[in-house]
Amino acid sequence: MGIFVYAVAFLLALVGSGFAAPQFIANPETPYAHPAVLINSHMESQLPEELRNPFYKNPRIANSLAKESWFGNKEMQVIEREAEKIPREKIFSVLHNAGLARRK
Repeated sequence: MGIFVYAVAFLLALVGSGFAAPQFIANPETPYAHPAVLINSHMESQLPEELRNPFYKNPRIANSLAKESWFGNKEMQVIEREAEKIPREKIFSVLHNAGLARRK
């Protein structure tokens, strides 16, 4: 009977660790690009060659810029931008009332 208890305990531990393992393998909070970043990247890829800046084609510069964009201490990815919730009409109205924008 004692061996049976140990065998059941071993099987439960084995099965339990199998169910717990996927949470360490697949991270559901994997960061993804903000939709505005994807749209901007697509628009830049459509530019003619003469309008593109050759500065960014240098691999050393590209790597340095990528490293600079890593998150530092207490920084996190912005997924929902508060500024995008402001209607464009309200922004235009404020700029117009301040004398910084003209009506068409």
